[in-house]
Amino acid sequence: MNDIISLDSVRRGRGRVAAPQSGAEVEAEVTPGESAPAEEWYSAPPGATEGRRSTNHPAGRARRPQTPDAQAEPRAESVRSPATLSAVSALAPVAVLPVVQEVSDEERLERVSDTVIRALGRRQLSADETHALLMAQGASDEEAVVLVARYEELGYLDDLALAESLVERLSERNHKSRSVISRELMARKIPAAYVQAALEQLDEGEEFDRALEAAVKRAGQLSSYDDATAERRLIGFLTRRGYTSGVVREVTRRALAERKGSGGPRFR
Repeated sequence: MNDIISLDSVRRGRGRVAAPQSGAEVEAEVTPGESAPAEEWYSAPPGATEGRRSTNHPAGRARRPQTPDAQAEPRAESVRSPATLSAVSALAPVAVLPVVQEVSDEERLERVSDTVIRALGRRQLSADETHALLMAQGASDEEAVVLVARYEELGYLDDLALAESLVERLSERNHKSRSVISRELMARKIPAAYVQAALEQLDEGEEFDRALEAAVKRAGQLSSYDDATAERRLIGFLTRRGYTSGVVREVTRRALAERKGSGGPRFR
């Protein structure tokens, strides 16, 4: 039960001052002429760490929270000196860049020429095709002109011989007409004069014979079809090879007549 301090006892300087401490009462004698030793209660500011008390609080004197050692050295910042940085850089791997050697114009042109000569060994080319290949490999227009002339002197290039070879192969093996052969030679960039000269070896009689030969051979491959289907397919075959309509009609009639004489269609 709390003691009640009367007004008279206060005037006489005697009384009891009660202050709760952890649920217990603390009494203090007040002598005349002395002020009562007031115990300050700790009031933690907002946001302060819970459980910390003022050193004036009795509980604070009894249970003072442990603080880190004041003599502990603060954490040193990791600062690298220029000498350290240079030492680390010396240990770091260094990327070795390839050394690009400069090539003279003569060496470059020699490499380009070797590449084109190997191509000419694999396939016969026209002069214009060779000129385009040289430029694609890195030669200039003037350099390509000089090299093409040199190849013609050495016999690597011969547009007339190329045209005659193509005419023979396309006419005899592939049974193509003059018009188709002419278009294919022009696509190979062979000069028109050489194309006309090569086509002179073909006359109309030989062209008709080649068309008939091709039609008979094709009609034998159409033995499983009826006459109407075989005729339609045969006409398309000859037209794609560039023969004129008159030649196509005549050789188709003869090829189908020969097919009927051999027994007609054979169904599988």
